[in-house]
Amino acid sequence: MALTICLDWPNKRPAKLPPQLPTIEIWQSFNTALPDDRANRLIYGDNLQVMAVLLPSLAGKFDLIYVDPPFFTGRDWHIRTPAGSAKAERAYEDVWDNDLGAYLQWLLDRLAAARDLLCDTGCIYLHLNWQAAHYAKLLLDELFGIENFQNEIIWCYREAINSKKRWNRKHDTILFYSKTNSFKFNPSAVLQPYSDSTVSKFRQKDEKGPYRLMGRGIVESPLRSKRDLAPEMETLFPELTYRHYLGEGTLPVDYWLIDIENQASSRRTGYPTQKPEELLERILLASTDEGDLVGDFCCGSGTTLAVAHKLGRRWIGCDVGEKAIEVSQERLAGLGAEFRAEGMGGETDKT
Repeated sequence: MALTICLDWPNKRPAKLPPQLPTIEIWQSFNTALPDDRANRLIYGDNLQVMAVLLPSLAGKFDLIYVDPPFFTGRDWHIRTPAGSAKAERAYEDVWDNDLGAYLQWLLDRLAAARDLLCDTGCIYLHLNWQAAHYAKLLLDELFGIENFQNEIIWCYREAINSKKRWNRKHDTILFYSKTNSFKFNPSAVLQPYSDSTVSKFRQKDEKGPYRLMGRGIVESPLRSKRDLAPEMETLFPELTYRHYLGEGTLPVDYWLIDIENQASSRRTGYPTQKPEELLERILLASTDEGDLVGDFCCGSGTTLAVAHKLGRRWIGCDVGEKAIEVSQERLAGLGAEFRAEGMGGETDKT
């Protein structure tokens, strides 16, 4: 059995759900081709309460959950408002009174609920940065088992470089865990283009495409593992050579060079910490198939939901911020999603 080292802090307790299910407000995106229980949903409410309401009917149903929570930055984040506005509107708060334990308990409760929503072949991607990723790694080891840790993905991005005190921090960390050792991963869907220097090495070509003539790895062969052999060597030594063809791309690695959605981007919503669609597209293509159910319970500007919609995945997203729901709904409506409001959950007042 794999050893798991657990993180501890004062007043840590086991993860738990709210004692009473609230009523949550849902904007359901309907599609006449889908039955109601497969409809896409955008939900306004605290994500732990939302997951508690969803668990009775959707436990074990999600193929992928992407979590982009507050990063323990200790600050409020505001949405960009039109020029001339007197006051910026708050998007969400990430203030914990410097209480790391409170933050970690908040995160533990929600990661445990997300785990229970995942199907056995499902995966979770937790997106953080240098401030808390190393703590969260131990939380995920505790909840999912260290044997189900798959990758620490480093997302590198370009933006203003101003610090002269230390190395400028220009990457985020995405922790990729599976629920079990049998999980979905589609490497052919996320192949990366070859560099020009790699393509230039494939100088020969036949009906199958560009190739390099290589020596087989046969012991005592004079051509063993040699590269870029002359064409006549294939005729002279057919049993010692083979054609290595240029494929469709190179297999993916765990560091991603993807630009942020800068101010010039047409997809920029003005919502702070908006993630680029290319980032979520890579995650969804690798870990889901068309028709799979994707969850994002800190949906922010709706990037995950928008990408899922474009790729033909089903989606459920929620956020506690009214501005996040407003931005996400407008963004999804622009992609053709239609919404109707409904309630779901317990007997308390709407969140």
